[in-house]
Amino acid sequence: MSIDFEEFFGTGNDIVPTQVPVNLQLILDNFMTAIQQRRVGFLPRSSGDRLWWYGFAPTARQRREILGLLDSWIGPTFSDLPRGRGALNPADPFDTALAQLKVKPLRFEVLPRSKPDSTNARSQVRDSLLILSRLLDGRPPSEFDAPRTTVEVLDDLGHAIAAQDRSVALACLRELEATADLDQSNLAFLRLRLFAGLQDWKAVLGDRDLDHVLAMRRPLSVTQVIQQAIYATWIASYDATGKEEALLKAVAALPAALRPLFSGTPSTSRAQAVVEFLIAVEDDAENDTLCRLLDEAGVIEPDLPDHLRNVLNLHRATTPQPAVEPVQPTTPDQPSAPSESPLERATGLMARGELQAALDLALTLEPGLHAAYLLLTCARDLQSPSQAALVAAYVSTHNLHSLIDGASARLRDDLAWLEQFIQDGPHLDWRAWLEALDSDHGGAAMAADSETTDTWTPLSTSPLTVWLLDASDEVLGKLGETGGQFMAAHRDVFVEDGAAELSERVLAGLALSGKNSAGVRVQTQALLDYLLSANPTSEVFTSALEWTGLIVSVNASAVTTTWAIDILQTATVTPAAAASPTTVEFFYKIIDTVRPFKTALDPTDIEAIKLVAGELGLGVPEDLLAEHVENADPAAPYRYLQDAKVVLYSLTESATTRAAQVLRSLVPGIDIETSAEHDGSSKLAAQAANADIFVVVTASAKHAATDFITAKRGARPVVLVNSRGSSAILRELAEG
Repeated sequence: MSIDFEEFFGTGNDIVPTQVPVNLQLILDNFMTAIQQRRVGFLPRSSGDRLWWYGFAPTARQRREILGLLDSWIGPTFSDLPRGRGALNPADPFDTALAQLKVKPLRFEVLPRSKPDSTNARSQVRDSLLILSRLLDGRPPSEFDAPRTTVEVLDDLGHAIAAQDRSVALACLRELEATADLDQSNLAFLRLRLFAGLQDWKAVLGDRDLDHVLAMRRPLSVTQVIQQAIYATWIASYDATGKEEALLKAVAALPAALRPLFSGTPSTSRAQAVVEFLIAVEDDAENDTLCRLLDEAGVIEPDLPDHLRNVLNLHRATTPQPAVEPVQPTTPDQPSAPSESPLERATGLMARGELQAALDLALTLEPGLHAAYLLLTCARDLQSPSQAALVAAYVSTHNLHSLIDGASARLRDDLAWLEQFIQDGPHLDWRAWLEALDSDHGGAAMAADSETTDTWTPLSTSPLTVWLLDASDEVLGKLGETGGQFMAAHRDVFVEDGAAELSERVLAGLALSGKNSAGVRVQTQALLDYLLSANPTSEVFTSALEWTGLIVSVNASAVTTTWAIDILQTATVTPAAAASPTTVEFFYKIIDTVRPFKTALDPTDIEAIKLVAGELGLGVPEDLLAEHVENADPAAPYRYLQDAKVVLYSLTESATTRAAQVLRSLVPGIDIETSAEHDGSSKLAAQAANADIFVVVTASAKHAATDFITAKRGARPVVLVNSRGSSAILRELAEG
């Protein structure tokens, strides 16, 4: 709901904008324009001998900030602010419509009322509000809103994917769409990678540009993303249960646009191996292709080839096979059929997706444009360092550069890619990237883009642990500065049980980098969750809190106070944490950090501070409580939950535990429980079936569990929370 200016200057308001002096008309017009543009603005109301001003702010945070500023600019000298604290009057019919706005305006009366003092007071207040609004509009943008480089946004995107924070990830994507120098195709590739990182396979297959991507030449990693989406959507359930007949039906039912999805590169995952083999079987591929795919499947999982052979045999048993023409003897007068030339054979192999075989054969061809086309096309699609080196040697040995320079733009582009790949790609992987951080040439690591890193195999726990534990503070700081894509690739390592020390090391890196960004904030929240779930030693816990305190101090602002309180709640949620002396120090560290921004704390933040303080046996600082409107009702947004049965679901329980505690304190009649059950359990099924409101924190829930819950809920909705922290849960519930 937005303000109706005609209604505001209607019944109950003696001011008529068209009948006031011209200079006041201009002030009113400017204020109304500011309000329409979601900036701070003030509007006057007169009735009898009394004058009020109403302050409009686009967000609750800005409303609290404006109240604090009005205390300084207007204060008790010219207003009733100390008594009313900007609250609307529920007994005043004029305020009834204003109370329905999403962010209620602030109201104060100008004092004194009697002349001649009132004339001076009214002039002083009007001038003060005009100057205040100009200063607010003219203040430089916060570093939180300042334009960022593409590299900075991509790094934040990596952190958001690692933390499974959909809200921040999509915000990064929108920022890239608006500001980055990326064409439509590259934005589509990036969007598909983002959805894959969030394991949102429905979004991959429903992307608005998917048809365009399928029809064009694309990076290998994008093809693999789409294959994974096909596997998860149509094939995984049958593959896991060995239902081979159902697998054949599933691949036969694939949309036509997805049927040619064949990478021609060695499979690196079960999903890719199964999808490629099923498509090859359905398309009656040659035996050479099928044998290659079976060999690759055996490298991935020893038992997988037998499973796939059963699928092939079933297909051949149930599908009419083409008749084989008998070989007719030839006579001297009857020439034999012309055999296929090596060039034709190589071209056919590439057309069928047999890129490796096509490249091997093309390397034996006579040098020329056709051979160069085959070799460069296959090398770029394979993205294999060893194969790229062979193609580069062929081009150099046969002096094909000048010939390619005079050919098509595509061929020249492929050659430029090959030269760059030879220079940068072959020696880089995640291990080399870390080594680059540890050297004087960290720029080599920083230059790696997502298209390149998506092809790198993540490190296993052992070498990653060794590197993190041996890294110096300087190197950890570099990791904190540029490690978004690295964290996205290695998220599973940090989620593992017993990875508390690794999470502490990355928190150290984020703190030492001094970086202030949304990606750092969501990553900090996620790492704390992982660390506390792994039962850290007291030394690791103490160190983690020290580093986290530094991160909060760097990232604190009026727009991040709720995040800081989320961090406080997470760090203190376990019994061991509550009993540690370090936790008390951390509590005061966070309170001191947010104190300069205390007007930005919302009522649920204060409730959370009270909760933590009570657990630690501490008092809530009076100056924080004093900033809150005396008649504010923090329970109002949640009162509809009275007598409702609510379930909060998340695999990391810190946020749901804290949100449940806050809701119990605000809504005593609520029946609320938390759940971290695995998908398919009878308890989870009962919770999903019986709850009036079921909340799933998607940032910390497996998609299988979300699908299971949705199925059990039937027609009743599931509230999806796309960010970590108790505030995200409370925010979704407050919006009803």
